[in-house]
Order: sequence, then C-alpha cells, then structure tokens
Amino acid sequence: MIECPSCKHQEFVGTMYCSECGTRLMHVSPVPTVAISRDRIDREAMATKPAPPEGPELESGAILGLRLIASGEILSLLGRDNYTVGRSVEGQAVIPDIDLQSHDAYEQGVSRIHAEVRLEPDGIYIVDLDSANGTLINGKPLEPQRPAIVHHGDIVQLGRLRTQLISRFRSER
Repeated sequence: MIECPSCKHQEFVGTMYCSECGTRLMHVSPVPTVAISRDRIDREAMATKPAPPEGPELESGAILGLRLIASGEILSLLGRDNYTVGRSVEGQAVIPDIDLQSHDAYEQGVSRIHAEVRLEPDGIYIVDLDSANGTLINGKPLEPQRPAIVHHGDIVQLGRLRTQLISRFRSER
C-alpha cells in the first residue's frame, strides 16, 4: 500500500490518483523534447489532412475541430466564436473551454490556459496565452498574445501535444 501525501489515505501500489482527494500519486519522468524536421511535419500534415467535414455551421460560416494526432480523436468546436484550450486541475478557478487533461496534457506540457482559438470574419486564429511551453503552427513558434491565422490541416502543437485543425470556413473576402 502507498499513502497519499495530502490526505494520508491508503491506496494500492501503482494507483495514479488518490481516490479520496485526487492528488497525483505517481510522478512521471518528463519526456524529452524531440526536434521534428520541417519536411516531416509537411509530409505528415499532407498525409493525414482529412477532407473538410460536412455538418452544421456557426453564424460565422465555419465548422471547426481539433484532431489529436496521437489518437485520431476529433474534438468538435461548435456553437461559439472563441475557445480557450488548456488543462484543468482540481480546485482551478478558471476551466478552459477545451480541457485536454484526459489526453495527457500535463505530461505533454500543456498549460492550464494555454491558447485561444478565435473565429474572425477573415479566418481562424490561434493565440498563445503566455503558455509555459509555447504553441507552434506547422513547426513555427507563435509569439505570445499575437494572433496567427490557421487553415484546415495545419498542425497546432500545444507544448508537445500535437493536434490538427479541421475546418470548413467561408471568409467574407
């Protein structure tokens, strides 16, 4: 048995979280950052770029989602024109609109409030919200608090968590 350092509850060896208070019991070694070549990112983006989805549209003329590269799961973003992206922590006062905690966000270096996805009349933008480990679009780091336009199929990396933008967007150009 192991003892929770917060509430002293006894848990079986190998338990990741305390069943009483939710404290993380196992500490995971940090995963080293690996450089990925620009060519590899471009090849992966083109090989995995899905066709624009069909479905209900927002007033802005878009439907939107983030595909998690590791699992292929698509997180649908419908009904709003902006979303915060990050991970939740027990007792956190502000919860992100897209909570990536169940997708190993902590281990992947995703901040609690990491980035924002904005739908504007001229396109879809990602804004890094001064995250600890940064946001990259197709391998290029974003400057914090500076919106960067993204397009269908772009790779959006939050810390080390890689996602791909899925969108159908009609701009008013």
